[in-house]
Amino acid sequence: MTVVLITGGFGGLGTAIAARAEQAGATAVRTGRHPGPGGLEHNVCDPASWRQVVDAVLDRHGRLDALVNAAGGLGDTPQDVLSTSPQTWHELLDSHVVGAWLGCREVISRAWPHPFSIVNVSSTAGQMATPGMIAYGAMKAAVRHLTSSIALHCARAGLPIRCNAVAPALVDTGLRDDVLGTVAADLDDALSRYLSRVPLGRLVTPDEVADTVWHLIAGSGPSLTGQVVTLAGGLGLA
Repeated sequence: MTVVLITGGFGGLGTAIAARAEQAGATAVRTGRHPGPGGLEHNVCDPASWRQVVDAVLDRHGRLDALVNAAGGLGDTPQDVLSTSPQTWHELLDSHVVGAWLGCREVISRAWPHPFSIVNVSSTAGQMATPGMIAYGAMKAAVRHLTSSIALHCARAGLPIRCNAVAPALVDTGLRDDVLGTVAADLDDALSRYLSRVPLGRLVTPDEVADTVWHLIAGSGPSLTGQVVTLAGGLGLA
């Protein structure tokens, strides 16, 4: 049985990813700072916490096949160039970038007798200018770079570890209104303006992200590594 470790496992995306994995017959182990029933308490910024969580998964299930780095929130908004606090930058750096790197490092440092997949959650905010979310966008761009660097390291080292990422645009989760609030105070107006730039004319759903993550874990070939799959309804094409 495939065992998947999902950080940020009780957020909107983490919950959908866990459900998709379980639908496919896998075991989803969800972690969080304040986990729900069945979850593991986890501070992704703490190397010792990473060791404890991976050890706990191996003790409980006897194996681990995939890691999904989905932890990290939006932070205080809006995040404009002049007023975003250094504290916001540091908090987002730790949760999105350092946390994902520590997870990748913990996995890479162990010997795996079977192929292993890492999937990082990036965002289109890391691919285009986001002056209202400048810190968040910068962190998601860093996750893209981390993904390609981890993939290249593992390939050159001959390790059976692939590393890819998903980069969704605005997803219809609880964070939607916080993001729209960086565009305009009137959320309906902000949504209309945003969707006017999306050729498909709708938001990305959590299930679409989860399906793509599962494909990268279990459905893609062994040569697919170092890639970022964008889910944006055509945003940026026109």
